[in-house]
Amino acid sequence: MGPNGQLIVDLVPELKIIIGEQPLVAALPPQDAQRRFQLVFRRFIGVFARAEHPLALFLDDLHWLDAATLDIVEDLLTQADVRHLMLIGAYRDNEVDSNHPLVRKLEAIRSAGGRVQDIILAPLGREDVEQLIGDSLHSKPERTAALAGLVYAKTAGNPFFVIQFLSALAEEKMLSFDHPQAQWDWDLERIEAKGYTDNVLDLMLEKLHRLPAGTQNALRQLACIGDSADPELLALICEDSADAMRGALREAVLAGLVLSSEHVYRFLHDRVQEAAYSLISEDARAVTHLRIGRLLLSDTRPEMQDEAIFDIVNQLNRGASLITSQNERDQVAKLNLIAGERAKASTAYPAALNYFMNGAALLADDSWRRHRDLVFSLELQRAECEFLIGQSAAAEKRLAMLSTRAASAIEHSRVTCLQDDLYTILDRFDRAVAVCLDYLRYLAIEWSAHPTEDEVRQEYDHVWSLLGGRAIGSLGDLHLMSNPDALATMDVLTRVVSGAYYVDPNLSSLVTCRMVNISLEHGNSDGSCFAYVFFAAIAGPRFGNYKAAFEFGRLGYELVERRGLTRYRARTYGAFGNMVLPWIEHIRAGPVLGLRAFEIANEMGDLTFAAISCNYLITHFIALGEPLAEVQRQAEDRLEFARSIRFGLMINNLTVQLGFIRMLRGLTPKFGSFDEPGFNELRYERHLVS
Repeated sequence: MGPNGQLIVDLVPELKIIIGEQPLVAALPPQDAQRRFQLVFRRFIGVFARAEHPLALFLDDLHWLDAATLDIVEDLLTQADVRHLMLIGAYRDNEVDSNHPLVRKLEAIRSAGGRVQDIILAPLGREDVEQLIGDSLHSKPERTAALAGLVYAKTAGNPFFVIQFLSALAEEKMLSFDHPQAQWDWDLERIEAKGYTDNVLDLMLEKLHRLPAGTQNALRQLACIGDSADPELLALICEDSADAMRGALREAVLAGLVLSSEHVYRFLHDRVQEAAYSLISEDARAVTHLRIGRLLLSDTRPEMQDEAIFDIVNQLNRGASLITSQNERDQVAKLNLIAGERAKASTAYPAALNYFMNGAALLADDSWRRHRDLVFSLELQRAECEFLIGQSAAAEKRLAMLSTRAASAIEHSRVTCLQDDLYTILDRFDRAVAVCLDYLRYLAIEWSAHPTEDEVRQEYDHVWSLLGGRAIGSLGDLHLMSNPDALATMDVLTRVVSGAYYVDPNLSSLVTCRMVNISLEHGNSDGSCFAYVFFAAIAGPRFGNYKAAFEFGRLGYELVERRGLTRYRARTYGAFGNMVLPWIEHIRAGPVLGLRAFEIANEMGDLTFAAISCNYLITHFIALGEPLAEVQRQAEDRLEFARSIRFGLMINNLTVQLGFIRMLRGLTPKFGSFDEPGFNELRYERHLVS
C-alpha cells in the first residue's frame, strides 16, 4: 500500500494491529483522491488474491449496497490489475428494476469488459417440495402429497418459507411424531382450518409472538441495532446483564430464529429481523433509536468515538426528530460532521453527503452566529460531496454562498480550491480563473485574467529583487512556510496555474512568479518545489536566462529530496525531467525522471499526473529515436492506463501518438494518414472538437 496505508486503516481499523501506525496520506484533488482509494483497495485485495491462493468473496443483499460499495465492486471487476478473484453476489431480482443502481452498475461492468455471469435461482417446484417433505418426514411421496400440495400453495416454493412453515406446524402440534407408529402425523383439516398465512413475514411474526416477553424485547433491540450484536451491547441497551441477555436469546436460538457464534447473536434471515423490527410500533421506533444512540454515546470512551461513530450517529439520526434540546442537537450535528468526514475519507460520498445534510438540519436558524465554524464545515463538505457525485449545479450554488460567508483567507482558500476543482472538471477554465482572482481581490491583489507583458515582467523582476545577492541554490535552506495566509494562497495558486495557461499564458506566468515571490518572502512549502520548476520554464524559454532557470529547476527537484516536501513530488520530478533537464543534459535523462515521476504518482494515487507522465514519456521515446515497435508497445500500455482511470484528455493525446507511431511503422494503409480499420481521422477530429 506504500504511503497510503492509512486509507485502509480508516476502512478496517483493526488492520493497524498488523501494519502499525501509518503516516498521513498526501492531499489530492477530490477525483484523484477517489481514484487513489480504489487503487489502494485493489492492491489490498491483491495481497490475498494470488495465483497460489485465489480469493472468493461473497456479498449478500446486493440490492441494499450503497453507491460507494457498488463503485468499489465495479472497480474490482473491471481493472486488469486484480486477478484470481471471484466475487459472488446475491440479490432479490423482484426488488430491483431497470433504474435500480445495482442494475445500472452491472450493465456498466459488462460494458467495460467485466466478466459477469447470472445464475437465476427459481423457487422450488411442486415436485421439489414433495421430495423435500417426503425426505424430511421419512414418508412415501403418496402419503405426503396432500400436505406437500398445501405447503406449496402457501409458500409458492420459497425455500426459507417452506422450512419455516413446517417448523411452525410442528411448534403448534399440527405436525407431530407418533412414537408407537414411528412416523409423522398431521391433520390437514386442522391446518386448513387454522388458515395459515401465505406471507413469510406474517409467519415470522406468529413465531415471534410465541416467544417469552423477555426474548421478544431482546429481539426488538437487536433488530434496531442491525442484523447482529454481542450480548454485552444488548445488555447495555436493555439495561440488564449479559447473562440475562444470553438467557433471553436462548429461546430464539432454539426456535431457529437467531444464530449464536463466537459470542455474537445474528438473525437467521433478514425476514426475521424485519419481523422483529415490526414488533415495535411506528411511534416507538424513533424513541428506541434515540435511546440506543444516547446509550452508545455515553458508554463509548472519547478516544474510541471515531471507531464507533457510524453506530452512534445512525441511531441518533433515526431519532433526531425527538431531540428538543438545542445543545444536544448541536452535539449530534458535530457527530454527523465526524461521521461524514470518515465516510468521505473512504470515498463513500453519497453516505457522507447524508451525514452532512443531517448535521445541517439539526442546527438552529441562528447557527451562523452561534456555531459558524461548524456550519461552514458542514456546508463546505456537503458542497464537495455534491460535486463528487455529479450534482455540479448544487455544488456551484453552495460554494458561491460560502464564498460570501468566508471570514478568513484560509476559509476563502478552501472554497476557492474546491471551486477551481469543479470548474476544471467542467472545462470552464475561465470560471476557475475568475474565482482565483476573486480570492486574490480579497487579499487586495487586483489582477486581470489577461495581464500584459509588462505586468509579467514586473513580477518576474521582483523575483530577482527579492533574491538579491543570494545564490539560487541557497534558497533550499529557507525556513519552512508557516504563515497560514501564505500557505492558503499557495494552495489556490497551485490549483489554478494549469487552468490559467488555457485562459492566457501570461496569467500562468504571472501566477508562477507570484508563487516564487511568496516562497522567497515566507519560506518554502510543498508548492514551492512545484513553483521553482515551473519558474524555470519561464525564465529560460521566455526570458532567455537558461543558466539561472536550470538552477531554479534543480532547486525545486532537490528541495523535494532534502526537505521532504513531497506533496507535489511526482509533478516536480515530471516537470523537471521533461521541461528543464534536457537543456543541460542529454535528452535520455528525461525519461529516467519521467518514469520515476510516473511510479511515484501511481504509488501516491495521483493518477491524473501519472497519465500525464505517460504522454511525456511517449514524446521522449519518439524524440530519442527508440525502436518504434517498442515505442508502440509502450504507447499501447500507457493508453490502456489512461483508459483505466478514464482520463479523457490523456486518452485523446495517447491515441494520436499511437496513430502517429503506427503510421511511421507503415501499419496504416497510407503514409501521412492515421486512417485504418477502427480509426477515422475526420471522425476523431470531430470528437476532439466536441
